[in-house]
Amino acid sequence: MTTEKAVLVNTLIEVEDRIDELWEYHPENPNRTDVVDEFGKLQKLALVLQTQIDELGGEDEDRI
Repeated sequence: MTTEKAVLVNTLIEVEDRIDELWEYHPENPNRTDVVDEFGKLQKLALVLQTQIDELGGEDEDRI
């Protein structure tokens, strides 16, 4: 395989991977992820994790 062909094949794989990622949220996907709901869940999880980190304290406390 030539270098040019290898680059094109790798680029195609990257594009197809991105298409698969976007399909997760596409309006025509009947099983799509609700972005607003997922965003809210992740914000709550981040808050819980930050609270747990803060409760552990220690020398890293000022760097977070």
